[in-house]
Amino acid sequence: MNIIPLDRARARLRPGRPVEPPPALAVTPPASRVPPADDVGDRLRMRQNLAALGVIVAIVVLGTWLIDNLRYYSRLQACVEAGHRNCLPLEPKYQASPYWR
Repeated sequence: MNIIPLDRARARLRPGRPVEPPPALAVTPPASRVPPADDVGDRLRMRQNLAALGVIVAIVVLGTWLIDNLRYYSRLQACVEAGHRNCLPLEPKYQASPYWR
């Protein structure tokens, strides 16, 4: 059996210098955490979030309207295909008034 020593491979993988955290994780004093120029970016991000919310609401409303109309026309088509004559009932504003008899 061949035994492969892993000590040399582990020695090559060890870093030669100590690992330092990235600058994003460095501790900063509280006064310099939020620069004043970041307020403009926050406002822009808020507008983008509101625009995205508006688009999502519009998609949901239009989707609901479309599904409702498709369901209505599907029922109407099934009624016509079945040979019925009263598939499209008249709206109340087009019906004769009981006072005109």
